[in-house]
Amino acid sequence: MQLQSIIHYVHNEQLTTEYPKAKVAIIGTGSHKPIIDALTRLYVHQHNTPIVYTECTENILPELVHRCLQKKITVIIVGNGCFTIEKQPFSAAVVAPSANIKTQEPYRAILDNPQLELFSAIGFQTYHTTAEDVEWLHNHYYETLRLGTFRECNALAEPLLRESNHIFFDLNALRASDAPETKQPSPNGLYAEELCQLAAYAGRTPKLQTFRLFGYTPVLTPKTLTAQTAAQVLWHLLEGIAVCHQLPIPEDSTAHIKKIIVDMGDNGQALEFLNDTITGYWWLQIPLTNGATRSIACLQEDYQCACRREIPVRWVHYFQKFNNPLFGVK
Repeated sequence: MQLQSIIHYVHNEQLTTEYPKAKVAIIGTGSHKPIIDALTRLYVHQHNTPIVYTECTENILPELVHRCLQKKITVIIVGNGCFTIEKQPFSAAVVAPSANIKTQEPYRAILDNPQLELFSAIGFQTYHTTAEDVEWLHNHYYETLRLGTFRECNALAEPLLRESNHIFFDLNALRASDAPETKQPSPNGLYAEELCQLAAYAGRTPKLQTFRLFGYTPVLTPKTLTAQTAAQVLWHLLEGIAVCHQLPIPEDSTAHIKKIIVDMGDNGQALEFLNDTITGYWWLQIPLTNGATRSIACLQEDYQCACRREIPVRWVHYFQKFNNPLFGVK
């Protein structure tokens, strides 16, 4: 079964009413059509849930996104256009070729938002990035994962994306041989398979509210390599969302969550981990100065690190962040 059989086009005024059981809304802006055409020709495997698709101009995009989020519909934005992040605490992640993002749209609106709690820059290339911008991100307790480190261990990106409500994929992060029709083609960058893996991670996070794919040029045609690459990225995202929605939910919503306490020795404090026996996901429990705790996504390797009586770097990072009066939990 091809995706065209479950992707239903509606006018944007009917976006949240035409298919009330739809879990995903794809909103196209600008020159997005070649990507959607390539996407509909791909075959679906994990689900048959209706997906609503509409087109809009940039000026009404914020309203459409807001309406979908009110209905708890995950929004995928393909093309140009900015939207307003909800006025409540949120987390975001960016996959981009550079970490020089403080003055660039759409990142500037995110980084300037006082409700931003967690932020990650993934897949950036050091030679496209100033040391000052990396230092700025670190000083604000935002996470960075450069291309070389990601390539050594792709799984390092998973907890960063799992914590994110809003995720942005810039196709310029791909090397030019996998996406030649981009605004800033480069001989180096992510492989298409790596961006697809990141999209699968993004789709499987239950926190995901919006996903934006952008960075291609308006000269695309349905048969261009970039359109096909972008379509396959969206395919992996949709498959990930389907897997996330199909996970069994026990009657006791916490029955599948195990708390594991690791004794760090006579001179160290015990570290607490949470493990979901259904998904296999892990979280660190970060103690706060007010006596409460805050969960943060991590990998099983962080637990194994604690078992060796080594404090995970991720624990240290978030203990310092959450207990800093300037950058702590809002």
